[in-house]
Amino acid sequence: LHYNFEFMDAQKYLTSLIQDKSEYLLSKEDETLLRTEGLVRFIFRKLSLAKYKASSTSKDYEQKILDKIELCVNHQKPIHISLPFGAAKSPYQPTAPGIDWGEVLNIAYIRDYLKPIAKVYKYGVILEYISVGVFEEKMNRIPKKDVDLYDRQFTKLVAYYQEYLPKNFELRYTLVADLYDKKELSRLIDIKVEQLAKNWLKNDQKVRDYKLARAKRNCIWQPDEKDLDKIWMQSIFVHDAFCSECWSLENSPWDHKDMITLGHNYTAGWAIHVRSTPGSSVNFWSGTGVLLKRGENLTPSELSFSQYEKAKSQIRVEKISILPKELGDNVAQIPVLAE
Repeated sequence: LHYNFEFMDAQKYLTSLIQDKSEYLLSKEDETLLRTEGLVRFIFRKLSLAKYKASSTSKDYEQKILDKIELCVNHQKPIHISLPFGAAKSPYQPTAPGIDWGEVLNIAYIRDYLKPIAKVYKYGVILEYISVGVFEEKMNRIPKKDVDLYDRQFTKLVAYYQEYLPKNFELRYTLVADLYDKKELSRLIDIKVEQLAKNWLKNDQKVRDYKLARAKRNCIWQPDEKDLDKIWMQSIFVHDAFCSECWSLENSPWDHKDMITLGHNYTAGWAIHVRSTPGSSVNFWSGTGVLLKRGENLTPSELSFSQYEKAKSQIRVEKISILPKELGDNVAQIPVLAE
C-alpha cells in the first residue's frame, strides 16, 4: 500500500498529503454500490475495506457496526468513529516524549479512510481520538510532564488538521482523565490489581510471557534497578486492571451506543483493527513515523523501537517545514528509509 506521488521529495509529498482538502470522488463502482445496496451497507463496506484493515473483524462486532450505522442514519446523526490510544509516546522511541510523524501520518490515513463516508452522508463524520492515559506514572513510570507535553502537542495537531477536512467531517480529541473521577478510578484499579496479583500464576505461561514482554517494552526501567520483577508486575496489573475494571458498570468512553471503534492493537471482538499508516500496523504512539522510499515512491509508515534500531544505518533525515513550530522539533524533520 502506498500513495503514488512519484518524483517528489519529502517536503512536497508531505505537503500534498497533509494539506489535502479534496473531497472523495465517487467511482462508478461506488455509485452502483450505493444504488443497489443503500447507504447503510455502503458505509459498512467502506469501513470494511481490506486496504485499511490490519486483521479481520469479528462477526459479532460486524453486526454491531451495522446496527450502529443504522442507528446514526435513522436518527440523522454523524457517523461517530472513536479511536482510543495510549496517550504517551513510548519512552524508548528516539522522539519521546513528544509527538512525531507517527501521529501526523496516522491522522492523514484515518481521514482518507473515512472521507468516502463524509462524501455520501450529509450528516457527516466525527473522528474522535480518545486518550486513555490516566495512570501513566503508576503503570509505566512515564513522568506526568512527559504525558502533558504529548497531550499539548497532540491537541495542537488535531486543531491544525481541522482546516484540512471536509466541511461535514469533525476531528475531536478527548481525555479519559477528564471524564471520570480519578480517585474513584484509582480505587477500582487498586482492588483489581490485588485480584490480578493473586491469580497471576493461573495464567498460561504464554500469556504471562506476552504480558511481561509488553511491560518491559512500555515501562521505564533500568537494568541495575532493584525489584525489577515488582516494577514489571505493577505495569502488567495496572494496565489490565484499567482495561477491564473501570468500565464494568457502563460502556467504555470509546464504545457509546452511537460509536464505532477503531483500534491499532488488542482489538479482538471490540473494534475494527486498522493499520496505523499505509506501510505499518505499529501503534503510532509506540512507533516512530517514517517515510519508506521504494524507487521514486514514498510510503508513510511506522517503525517500532526494534525496527528503528535495525534500520538506523539506512535512515536519512530530511528537514521539513510544513507544521507549526509549537508541534515540536520532531516534525521539523522526518526519517526516510530507502528499501
